[in-house]
Amino acid sequence: MPTLEISTSIGYAAAVVVGSQMASWFGAVKVMQARKQYGISYPTLYSTGKSAEDTMFNCAQRAHQNTLESLPIVNFMTLTSALVYPRAAALFGFTWVLGRFLYIQGYSANGPDGRKLGGLISHLGDLPLFITTCMAAYTLIMS
Repeated sequence: MPTLEISTSIGYAAAVVVGSQMASWFGAVKVMQARKQYGISYPTLYSTGKSAEDTMFNCAQRAHQNTLESLPIVNFMTLTSALVYPRAAALFGFTWVLGRFLYIQGYSANGPDGRKLGGLISHLGDLPLFITTCMAAYTLIMS
């Protein structure tokens, strides 16, 4: 049975996982700030009001929630891809993290249109991660 040697370069991918948690915290801070600014108290997850303030709170909350929805699989793909392609995985993961910061900032500050740039950059990271994860799985299975 072949053995798997893990390159020390996998540390870059591990650092990206740390960065993804920082993006999650950034989103949480944006939601806490919006709660205070717009007077939305716990345990309300989304405001049901129709004012501009309600919409902006919901945008901050949605930016954070959207990040949380994809964070586990992106981290898994980053680490899985890094078994075979450590530097590429770290680069793509970093791209996703950068996109998440921009997505959260843009969405929480400018509403739905503000999420577009960050969303695009995030997908420039997560789509290649999906491909490298598939390639890594094939490589590992066939070795």
